[in-house]
Amino acid sequence: MSRHQGKKSTGGFRVRFANVSTQEANKENVEVKARQAARQILWNHLDLRPEQRTLIQALYDASENGGPGSNEIEDHHFAPSNPVQQNEAASILMTHSLDSDSLEDIGSRWSVKWSKKTGKGEKEEHRTLYQCDCGRDNTVFGSKKRHTPLAFTAVWHMLRLLYNTFPEAVFKRMPKLPLHPSVYARALAQLQEGAQSYPGQPEDLRTSNYRWILKQHDIRTLYRQYNRLIGVNMSNAAHLNIDEWLNPQSPNYNPTLTAAVFHYSPRAAAGERFEVCIATDEMKDAAWKYAYQSQVMLDGTFSICNSKLLLFIVMAVDEKAKGVPIAFLLFSAPSGNKQTSAGYDTMILAKLLQKWHEDLENHGKRPSEVLVVVTDTDLKERGALLQVFPHIWLLICKFHIWQSWRNHRNKVLKGKAPFLKEMKTRFGRLEVELLHTTDYTTACNLVAKEHQIVMAMMDDSDTKSVAERALSHLDYLQSYWLTEELWKSWSDFGRHTAAQLLAVDFNGVIPTTNHLESFNGLLKRKHLNRWQRGGRQLRADILMHVLIMKVLPSIFEQRCYEQQEESRFNDKIRNLPGGGRLINAANSPTSSSMVPVAYFCPDECRDAAAQALVQHKQIGVPEHLPEGLIFICFSAFATEYEAEAQSYRIWLGYNGVTACSCPGFEHRMVACKHMRAALLKVESLRQSGIAVPTLPIPKTESEARPQVIPTLQESPLSRAAVAVTDILGRESGAFDGEQDEESGSEPPDWGDLESSITKSVSRAGVDAQSMARLAYELQVAAPKLGDLATYIPSSSSCVTPEQLEDLTCFHQNLVDLAEKMTNLILDARNHQVKPSLKPLARLTNVSQPLPSTSLKRPGSPLQHTRPIPVPFSPEKAQKRKQSYAPH
Repeated sequence: MSRHQGKKSTGGFRVRFANVSTQEANKENVEVKARQAARQILWNHLDLRPEQRTLIQALYDASENGGPGSNEIEDHHFAPSNPVQQNEAASILMTHSLDSDSLEDIGSRWSVKWSKKTGKGEKEEHRTLYQCDCGRDNTVFGSKKRHTPLAFTAVWHMLRLLYNTFPEAVFKRMPKLPLHPSVYARALAQLQEGAQSYPGQPEDLRTSNYRWILKQHDIRTLYRQYNRLIGVNMSNAAHLNIDEWLNPQSPNYNPTLTAAVFHYSPRAAAGERFEVCIATDEMKDAAWKYAYQSQVMLDGTFSICNSKLLLFIVMAVDEKAKGVPIAFLLFSAPSGNKQTSAGYDTMILAKLLQKWHEDLENHGKRPSEVLVVVTDTDLKERGALLQVFPHIWLLICKFHIWQSWRNHRNKVLKGKAPFLKEMKTRFGRLEVELLHTTDYTTACNLVAKEHQIVMAMMDDSDTKSVAERALSHLDYLQSYWLTEELWKSWSDFGRHTAAQLLAVDFNGVIPTTNHLESFNGLLKRKHLNRWQRGGRQLRADILMHVLIMKVLPSIFEQRCYEQQEESRFNDKIRNLPGGGRLINAANSPTSSSMVPVAYFCPDECRDAAAQALVQHKQIGVPEHLPEGLIFICFSAFATEYEAEAQSYRIWLGYNGVTACSCPGFEHRMVACKHMRAALLKVESLRQSGIAVPTLPIPKTESEARPQVIPTLQESPLSRAAVAVTDILGRESGAFDGEQDEESGSEPPDWGDLESSITKSVSRAGVDAQSMARLAYELQVAAPKLGDLATYIPSSSSCVTPEQLEDLTCFHQNLVDLAEKMTNLILDARNHQVKPSLKPLARLTNVSQPLPSTSLKRPGSPLQHTRPIPVPFSPEKAQKRKQSYAPH
């Protein structure tokens, strides 16, 4: 190594002296020339703090000038042809983990900061400057989070970091496992080469009697040959191929496909549906592992093939919070259906879910139970789940219910006027607060408060028209979604209750169906898209074949491979200093009781909002305490129409601790606009001549010191925990004397108290949603139905045969609706305290309990006794459209 020069060249000439040996002066060959030994290495490439850079520069200057500290830097030269010196060099490199094997190891502490390669062949020279990761401070370079696995050591170690690593350094973060270079090399070669030639292709194509370029009709032939190769006869209709695969008497019977299908019902008549349900052995094992006495999601999708088929997927979540599909429910839309997405009802979903439940119990040889299910706002899904799993706790996806609220809000407050935009923003904040409520009275008070403000705006002529439209949205929230039973399904109270049932942390409860929505997109755009030709949708038989033979096996093979890689990675981490603690920390749930601290970083939006708060005089003079300052700041949404506007308390401590009671700070732990407004207020007080002590404001998260500060308000999580415990224990007091006998490690018996509570609450929530939906639709449909009477012609001679068929169908629907409405009205007049299943069943189009069996294969082996399946539906497939419904 040579003497390092810490400054980059500025273009001037600098003299450097080198001790030339006698052999080199006589122009004899030497292994290391003096010029090579004297070459400068730009240590300015190292990641250093300013004080570290100054210290190292001083040491190198002292080393060159012979001053104090000149012996702190050592140069070592090892002759390449001397085996003794080479062994010594290898020993030194291995001691400091600088040998090639150690540098490639996942636990390497060294990073390359500068490298240069010169010469060729025997004269090739490779120079590299390494720095130990212990000495790199990420905050100096604007990085808020330290990604380097090793913790930063003290400043006085920086000089040694150029040459020495520290055996006592402990890994504080998980290192990354690098990809092997050969993987990149193979991928790049494939990208570069492509399909340049074929086996047997002559160099001179003029001598060939064949074409070597694929044309459009060749691609069609290629796909047909491939389909024939995997057993799909493209000459037959799709529904006939599926029936032959699943028919044991057929010569084309496929036992592999049959083993993955736990329910199949062909469409034998126009009034029936095609039904096929898929669950491989891996999916069944995953269901028992992740869904038994746990939580699942249910959602449907369509536009998956060229027929009008709907696919509903049941999904669980594994220990890594990743979605795992555990059942595919595929069925056709009814004949005459106008929109595929609406081609299902509660009966068909309940039937297929029951089949899945029975097959799961047969596979596990024991009763199966699901405790919590998350769905969107669809009544049909929720009603079907309650029929199959009567004791489940139903949750509504937060995204979907917020989407329904947003759709109605945008509908009634449509426009670009400033008042409309402000009202939409205000209601958006109200809806978020409603989602986070854990007390029903609090939720009602939030809407009541906004109602009072809107009523006050009605007296102002400038805002009266906006207030009338805003009042419509508040009535929608109050009458549709804010019944207590339904509120428990979409609020944080429901998640806390689910956490109690699942015996997990609040964050362990799935709040949305995002896992399933993401999988639906992945299934269409990735897994199925690779089998489509020219973007055309697959046939139903190819879809089923691809799902069972290709897609599902690849998903679970990938999961198995990732688990093996993770296990191998963890084994490597355990061998590193502090590795075991890192693995334990990664596998343990994060604590939710951390004291929030803030740090200030540049944010133009928050700074502008803070300036607006100060200009509008929404923050007052602080209250002085021995430990710091307390500010009261009104919300940015506060208006003159509010009797008691929302305000927040800001704490600025003299010890550097800052906090705010606003939800934004509690969730993001970054300085909010209220804190920034408080700092602006402090600066304004100083400019006016008021002495305010210095406030040390942290600029990074590492500088923010988490200390115990006075509680600004009671935690909503603690209030929710008390409320849930009170609800679940309200009726359990009578059983207190028996708890000692049943206590222990036994799994809970969900057929007793808690199951009855969740059963009644979930069913009441679906009933409330059904009635709210019916009342909402009646407001729109009832006037139109009444107007139809004025359109009926006086003579029937003008009715065509096609119109007569439509009139007959419509009349039958009216008769069925009138009968159900009559029964509902009679039940309501009888003041039924606890509604039975009948109102729910009537509103969800299920009049009778599910049959215990479905369509079975005929007992006779004769082929002519088996009904011939008919196609799925005569209508064309439809594309998915954006949802604008407020339900």
